[in-house]
Amino acid sequence: MKRDNWIFWTIGSGSILLMGVVLYLNYNYATSLSLNKQGIFGDMFGASNAFFTGLSFTGVIIAILLQRQELKLQRKELELTRKEMKLTRNEFETQNSTMRIQQFENTFFQMLNLLHTVINNSSLSNGSIDIKGKQIFDWVNENISGEVINFARPKYFPTPITDEAYRKMFEDNMLKINKDDICLIYKEVYNKHQHLLSHYFSTLLTIYKFIDENKISNKMLYFNIVNSQMSTSEHLVLFYHYTSFNDNLDLIILVKKYNILKNLNTDLLPIKNFAEWAI
Repeated sequence: MKRDNWIFWTIGSGSILLMGVVLYLNYNYATSLSLNKQGIFGDMFGASNAFFTGLSFTGVIIAILLQRQELKLQRKELELTRKEMKLTRNEFETQNSTMRIQQFENTFFQMLNLLHTVINNSSLSNGSIDIKGKQIFDWVNENISGEVINFARPKYFPTPITDEAYRKMFEDNMLKINKDDICLIYKEVYNKHQHLLSHYFSTLLTIYKFIDENKISNKMLYFNIVNSQMSTSEHLVLFYHYTSFNDNLDLIILVKKYNILKNLNTDLLPIKNFAEWAI
């Protein structure tokens, strides 16, 4: 760019110098002539005027070319400015995205800590035994399994009865238990300890909804973090709750949408095909 400008300035300077030399030579030649011939020589300046007009036109062209070069330079500078602004905007968007993730994670882990606090502060008494924290979920599952056995226990015994006859009646009754029976049993256990379990499930659902409603790219990562904090018994109780309360649509939708119960240990269910009925 600078080299091109140098060429233009050289042409312009050369043109001015040439005009000066021509004028100087004409003046010296004219002053050397007699008065009669000077008039005739003056008429010859019409051609000089045309020559100078041509040089002026050359100057105009040079000025236009210089202006064109300046405009081209301005366009390039504008393009560089636009690229710089785009880079700045992208960097700003990246910073905003990072800040949003940080804000989300701060709230998310605070809510996770709140869930742990709810669990750790929960307790119930079973006779002389105090059950606290995650042990409550173990106890709930044992309760459900016990109630299922009681549900299947033969109500009337023939007289006399043998152990073999009792076992056969019990197995027959177990085979008759269906999904509605299991849900009824869980609801009875839930109602006994609703003050503990309702607080737990409302907090857990709030966390699930918080993840789902936020505009983050990898939501499954945070659902997996929550699930990794849950014990096997918690997953089982969540499964019973999800299956038994059909009116809790938010929980049902989120459990299905993010496959939250994918790692459920179905071997621990009192009825082996219960998972198939529920899902």
